[in-house]
Amino acid sequence: MIEHNDGCKPKILNPEVLLPKSTFVTTAIKTTRDGRLSWTATNEKGKLPYVIEQFRWNKWVAIGEVQGKGTNGANNYEFNITPHSGENVIRVAQFDHTGNGRYSQEVKFTSAVDPVSKKPSIVKDKIEFVAQGQPVETRYEIFDAYGNIVKKGVGSLVNCSNLVKGVYYINFDNVNEKFIKQ
Repeated sequence: MIEHNDGCKPKILNPEVLLPKSTFVTTAIKTTRDGRLSWTATNEKGKLPYVIEQFRWNKWVAIGEVQGKGTNGANNYEFNITPHSGENVIRVAQFDHTGNGRYSQEVKFTSAVDPVSKKPSIVKDKIEFVAQGQPVETRYEIFDAYGNIVKKGVGSLVNCSNLVKGVYYINFDNVNEKFIKQ
């Protein structure tokens, strides 16, 4: 109930109290070897998106989003992950208006994906990603020598013709490497 005098328009002094908060509790979370993530959450107070995070390149990387239902009962969710080679670690998170995150427990699985390599070792115009000699798509990030990200995406080929000569660092599959651009 809001009380105010006739002819006065009420002003809410703390509108943030009306925004949803991240309060979910994960009661179950699991993955399959091919990357099917499913989880059950309860105690949701408001519709907030779940951010699916994968631990790769020594950090948590957001790989997708699923809209939360926001109801108090048990809510079931699913998401298809593109696994990298080797052990994969996944979690779901929610961030509310305060910027604070709430995280599920981590779930691990070993994928059947073949390890990815890059070629050539000294780059002129492009980088190709291969697994067992065949082109393969992978998520990648390229940083300059100062740690600034210069390219990122998903693909089997990266055009590097617009990079200046020098030292770069690349994250791909579950690998961190240094390379020289000539």
